[in-house]
Amino acid sequence: MSAVPSKKVLLLHGWAQNGFVMKSRTKKLQKRLSDAGYDCIFPHAPHILPMTSTIIVDGQEVEVSNGDRENARAWFTYSSKDYSDASLALKEVPMVYHGIDDSINQIRGLLKANEEYYLLGFSQGATFCHILSVLAHHAQLLENKDAAIQPFGRIRKVILISGFTHMHQYPLTESIHDVTKNNIRIQSLHIYGEGDTSVPRHFSEDLAKSFVNPEVYMHEKGHFIPHNKPLLDRVIQFLDSK
Repeated sequence: MSAVPSKKVLLLHGWAQNGFVMKSRTKKLQKRLSDAGYDCIFPHAPHILPMTSTIIVDGQEVEVSNGDRENARAWFTYSSKDYSDASLALKEVPMVYHGIDDSINQIRGLLKANEEYYLLGFSQGATFCHILSVLAHHAQLLENKDAAIQPFGRIRKVILISGFTHMHQYPLTESIHDVTKNNIRIQSLHIYGEGDTSVPRHFSEDLAKSFVNPEVYMHEKGHFIPHNKPLLDRVIQFLDSK
């Protein structure tokens, strides 16, 4: 008799966070997932954001602080010159996500054979989940035999919290020449806040439209990972459903 594959949830943090931050902010969720038989994994994004940036003010270079959080990380950056510049994040125009290949390769290395994986991403982590969902969609197509794509077929479902549609303009791999708009056949649950001012709700609503038959949970608050009982119940119900 073959062993039953373990169920692992990759929790992908947001912009300028890291796996430790994600873990500290999801304690109630972790307990519910563990009680339901899911193992939680908290990867660190590969790109470390600098603590200072140099900007031009009145023709002069001025060094400004990017905050006091050390080990702030990103799954990709929007500028090759200033990694901390996120001004293009919500522009909804095709752009280059610098360093996205490193993040894709990192997640590929975590997807072990004979295991089932579920993704939960917050903010930029949710947008990265959108990209990984495209890969998972193609991996589950019978005609796709690309060895670089196949590991992503182990992704079963995704939960995207306060995310926005990815706008990376180049193919994710040589075997994928489209961005699979509006027909991703991976089960998805989209969670977002009516009062979110960092990623306004219409961005999350548009992201949900990229998936076939998305499930939606909207709360009244802002840009954070809610941990109330109804939300936690919904997450477990979604993951356990067939």
